[in-house]
Amino acid sequence: MVNRKDLDPTESPATLLGYKLREYRDGERISQAQLAAAVNYSPDLISKIELGHQAPTPELAAVFDKRYGTGDWFQRLQPLAAKAGIPVFFQPYAELEAGADESRVYSPDLISGILQTEEYARAIFETSQPTEEVEKMTAGRMARQTILKRDNPPWLVIVLAEMAVRKVVGSSEITKAQLSHVLALMDESNIIVRVMPHHAPVYPSTGFTLFSRDDKPDIAFIEGTEENGHVVSVDSKVKQLRRTWDRISNVALIETDSKALIREAMEDL
Repeated sequence: MVNRKDLDPTESPATLLGYKLREYRDGERISQAQLAAAVNYSPDLISKIELGHQAPTPELAAVFDKRYGTGDWFQRLQPLAAKAGIPVFFQPYAELEAGADESRVYSPDLISGILQTEEYARAIFETSQPTEEVEKMTAGRMARQTILKRDNPPWLVIVLAEMAVRKVVGSSEITKAQLSHVLALMDESNIIVRVMPHHAPVYPSTGFTLFSRDDKPDIAFIEGTEENGHVVSVDSKVKQLRRTWDRISNVALIETDSKALIREAMEDL
């Protein structure tokens, strides 16, 4: 109980969730390590959750609700707490991604966020974010991937430029594990990943995503440097991006050849 950091539950949904978890744990008169052992998670994770540095997974939030008899309080707050790790400018993307029935993604520089491993994502953030923000943003990125575990997950078609596949992020080991993860996801029935080779006669330099929803017009998101990404909802501009997507898709390798290129990239590391 000595030198514990004071928490402000009004600061964010993540700190509110952490504040309440600490309150319930204190009521049990148990340590973070004891709670971690009881719920089968690491003490480090419990500490990060209580400090508001990381949101629990939906599964862990359900465990907290069951343990403390809080109905679905932790489960309802979990998505808001996870969102705290997503930069403000990128939150519209995350909301569109979560609500889409189908997403078509072009990623020119890096493996798309929805496919990233935790280590790969952390390595990206470590190069551009303050140390105290890295874990929170990594958790936010991982939280986005819960849509892949839904009973009715979205249909994803992702085209990676060859540069994104061959670029070393963090280390050769981290990158190799990331590419192995992509190959595993390619076996899922709702995920298609294709690679656009270096020599393809199409040169879009900016990543973008087309989101489709039942009975609603498509919406796009164009990535940008720093905080310049933006939503595109004007029909004529969305159509323009759809034509660009069609050109990219037409020159991308088929799935079997894409897998072969990814395996080659792994061997080259």
